[in-house]
Amino acid sequence: MPTSKILPYDVIIVGAGINGCCSAYTLAQAGLNVALIDQDGIAAGGSGAAGAFISPKISKAGELKEIMSQAHAEALEFYTTHFPQFTLTKPLLHIANSPQEADKLEHFKRETTLQHSKIDDELKSLLTSEASVDSYIYFTEGAVVDAQGVCEAMVQEIDFYPLKVEKLIHSDGVWQVGELRAKHIILSIGAYPKLLPIDYVGLRGIWGHRIDIITSTHIPCILHHHVSISPTSKEGIVAIGATHDVHYSPFTDEPYDREQGRVQLLEKASKTLKLNNINIINDYTGLRSGSNDYLPMLGSLVNAEATLLKYPHLKHGERVDPSEYTYYPNLTMINGSGGYGFVLAPYLAKRLKEFIVEGRAIDPILSPSRFFPRWAKRQS
Repeated sequence: MPTSKILPYDVIIVGAGINGCCSAYTLAQAGLNVALIDQDGIAAGGSGAAGAFISPKISKAGELKEIMSQAHAEALEFYTTHFPQFTLTKPLLHIANSPQEADKLEHFKRETTLQHSKIDDELKSLLTSEASVDSYIYFTEGAVVDAQGVCEAMVQEIDFYPLKVEKLIHSDGVWQVGELRAKHIILSIGAYPKLLPIDYVGLRGIWGHRIDIITSTHIPCILHHHVSISPTSKEGIVAIGATHDVHYSPFTDEPYDREQGRVQLLEKASKTLKLNNINIINDYTGLRSGSNDYLPMLGSLVNAEATLLKYPHLKHGERVDPSEYTYYPNLTMINGSGGYGFVLAPYLAKRLKEFIVEGRAIDPILSPSRFFPRWAKRQS
């Protein structure tokens, strides 16, 4: 925590996962004075447990495909340019893990402009019989970043406050968080308890688990199959993860079974690769947030009470242009990236900077307000 007198900041960011850290870095590079808050530390939750792969999303045509395609290109350039010491570039082998995914993969392969090729005999010899016969795409360029290392590097020059935020106050055009003050506030708190009455925001928590291992098996590329397996920027260490467990919640009294999680990760990895002499050296767990429609979120938040008071017929399904909603002033949410947080973070942070610094409008497709009309209709 900074020891000097607390300053009035331009921006306060609540949440120091990859979205919060990348936003803090990008806004500070644009000349803003930024404060970053997180009760647990830098990348202490789902971001720290992420595999942090810079991989394209295998999907057919649609809005998400367009966003992910651009985000993937921007992320590769961002990490390799600004944080090469935390970025390992390797070919990427994506193997379909179901007939449905095989269909999407073959469609993607026909349409993509990303360079890809056939795998060589050496790589094929490492695969299990199951993995070697499934549909695949082998990209010549992929990357994985050191999740904890890159987040810490991003905020090295940012004022960080390890505080638990329980209340947000807005008065006279200024947001107040404890003793901190700023014109703008950014919420990047993932699936953790909301700080405002915004129950309409469609989020789902996804529990992640990643293990770092040492193995005598040489892994020449990044692999995605039933689970992700990759060499890392740390010499000799291989990462396996992260599992997606939509059933476990850290907000219950039930503890997470790490041992069982490790077993499941290794079982899934064994369906892809023949790993020898495995020694688990560390594991990481945390909660990530995905949106209910799988699109990321970036934009202002609707003040639900004020908007329903202004337009009570929203409860009966009446359509109101979103520009007419009442929004919390100078407050922006960045959230809902799911398993692609490290891919989407530079893309979202860039557009956040353009919005706050340059006054450019954010694409409405990203707005959290897209969930509001359906929620409002259920309030009747």
